[in-house]
Amino acid sequence: MHLTRRNFVLSTSALALGACFCPVALGKPRRLDEILDWNPLTEHTKAVINIALGGNTMIIANGGESLMIDAKFPYLGPVLYEDAASAGGSVSLVNTHHHGDHTGGNNAFVGKGKTFAHENAIEKIRNQIGNYRSGAEASVGQAVQNLKNNPRVLELSQQVAENAGQLSADDFVPESTLDQGDTIPVGDLIVDIHHFGAGHTDNDLVIHLKNENILHTGDLVFNGTHPFYDPSAGVTAKGWINSLNKMLELCDDDTIVVPGHGPVSGKDIIENMRSYHEQLIDNVQAEIDKGTSKEDTQQMSWPFMDGLQFEQIKGRAVGAVYDELSAE
Repeated sequence: MHLTRRNFVLSTSALALGACFCPVALGKPRRLDEILDWNPLTEHTKAVINIALGGNTMIIANGGESLMIDAKFPYLGPVLYEDAASAGGSVSLVNTHHHGDHTGGNNAFVGKGKTFAHENAIEKIRNQIGNYRSGAEASVGQAVQNLKNNPRVLELSQQVAENAGQLSADDFVPESTLDQGDTIPVGDLIVDIHHFGAGHTDNDLVIHLKNENILHTGDLVFNGTHPFYDPSAGVTAKGWINSLNKMLELCDDDTIVVPGHGPVSGKDIIENMRSYHEQLIDNVQAEIDKGTSKEDTQQMSWPFMDGLQFEQIKGRAVGAVYDELSAE
């Protein structure tokens, strides 16, 4: 097989994903200036791809600056900040949306550099302070569970736990907002920001580094898992499909796609996510037309759902789409 740049990235991403679950056995080396295992993607980007650590994070670094995409859970915030600072000096942060596995570490970034989210995310982030405090209090246990062989993670998680009671909502809220068509400079690179309307949430941002043909989708794409439906966040299956179609317009056959959860791949994972939602809509609509109750429909499964992780959230997706279609 001809080894293109994208094929090389995908093969090394798969190895990194496996290493995340068995780091001691594989003996994967870590750079001396990195705390976490970062997987190089392009000349100026790298990511942590590990389903146990929350949403996939990515660093864009160039010209003495770095931009962190998402901040995982509270115990990982300081870890991510240190790795971002070592990668690029001055550090900025973008949240792809408000969910806690993407914003829990925000307090390590807010007040230290530029921080961004969509306008619709701001109050949702502010209103999660109770969850952030609880997560911070549990930091040591989470670090031991997921990264017990990493001394620096354990050290920083202890500091997070000790400071949990002092956290306020303002510590987590990004200072600036972004919307469709905005850009962020990172050195002499230009990062394009897209918001295509409500989909996974009402505040999804897509991060596009056109110069290096790489796209971070946030949770608009789940690769190898069922997607998470959150009715309180403005989720809409039809809007989600629209966002996926818009993302595909940004891709070619060599685009590297970083999903919100699951391994890095190409535009095929966007197409797979679109197919999931299309088939979900069709099958749920068929049950509505037959008069099947929401409760009974939520117990159903169809072949397109087979073999995916996060089985426990499948019923949420069915129920949310049932409500969306019934309201039309």
